[in-house]
Amino acid sequence: MIISCGRVQYMLEASMYSKHARVLSTLAAILLGLLLFTTAQSEERKLCLWSFESGESQIFLLGSIHAMRKSMYPLATPIVHAFNQADKVVFEVDLTRLNAYEMNKVMQKKGMYEPPETIRQDLRPETFILLKNYLRTNQMPLAQVERMKPWYLMLTIGQRELSRLGFDAELGIDRYLQQLALHEDKEILQLETFGEQINLLSSDPIALQELSLRVSLEERQNVAQELEELLAAWEDGNADRMLEMTLQSTAEYPELTKQMDNLIDKRNIRMAERIRAYADTSGTYLIVVGALHMGGKNGIIKLLQDDYRITQQTY
Repeated sequence: MIISCGRVQYMLEASMYSKHARVLSTLAAILLGLLLFTTAQSEERKLCLWSFESGESQIFLLGSIHAMRKSMYPLATPIVHAFNQADKVVFEVDLTRLNAYEMNKVMQKKGMYEPPETIRQDLRPETFILLKNYLRTNQMPLAQVERMKPWYLMLTIGQRELSRLGFDAELGIDRYLQQLALHEDKEILQLETFGEQINLLSSDPIALQELSLRVSLEERQNVAQELEELLAAWEDGNADRMLEMTLQSTAEYPELTKQMDNLIDKRNIRMAERIRAYADTSGTYLIVVGALHMGGKNGIIKLLQDDYRITQQTY
């Protein structure tokens, strides 16, 4: 999704799968995270990086951004240090183990209509007009997108908007660190599966998918400002503020509250449980998760604080 901070979050998280989406002709994958880049600073600054110890394990938790600009590199020294220390690197999804052919089959099944059905049948007249205006502005034929279901089309539009603003999923922290972990022969683990994430994205009722697409089309002009505000909070290591902005932006659309609960809060609970399981083993882990999952009263940090002494890193 691209509009309102909540839509921006969805759009960024979705961008994780953009490489494979291009095999399909478009797939942009959803939720926003944080990474840190090195800037000249005269005072200590918080990062979206936390750490704790448990028995024979040491855990680093990194809030990530799934699509980045080149200017966001190189990474801040504490992130590099955490990566170098880790013998195991954990991501939301391990993209290195995915088979493009199998991914395409899943996306065709979950994201595309069977002929002769098209998206027209599920769009309100006002939404269809917005879509046609968007396609005309971007010189895209309707035939290119009409077989996409609303959730899939929304992500496709989101990926285009990210690219227009200079963001690239190939530069995302997840992709970067996964490739680095492969190169250095570190063990790569995951908190979720590709199937789980696609099921989450595609399982909303069609009316809710239609609303999300309409909101994205109506408000896409605001995405640049919203991204900059989210990135400013990220640069300050303020995951709470990022989540607050996201929830404020979705408050205008009560129907989307359940969607955000599924995308963030419920996943936080599942991921926190899996992090606890890793903490019960031995070794040093770097766990990389979208930054919005870190902040707020239902965020991963709060969910783990009762069991562990967690420290936010600074630089």
